[in-house]
Amino acid sequence: MSISFVVNLFNQRKHKRFNYVPRHLRDSKEDLKSQWNTVRNESQHTSKSNNRLGVLLIVLGMIIAVWLLLEHYEIS
Repeated sequence: MSISFVVNLFNQRKHKRFNYVPRHLRDSKEDLKSQWNTVRNESQHTSKSNNRLGVLLIVLGMIIAVWLLLEHYEIS
């Protein structure tokens, strides 16, 4: 066996690189960034109202649970 064969046996081939750019990224990155920021700002405003609704539902559930427990409790 020659030395060059042994060296080539352990060398792995490099990955081929392609210069493909997807169609939605060809337009401009700034446009994509501005769209992302507007969607992100809208979701932040709606998430606050969703959190309030969740808290109100939990409080309402706790009030109903306490009411049902106290309704079955009798004082003798």
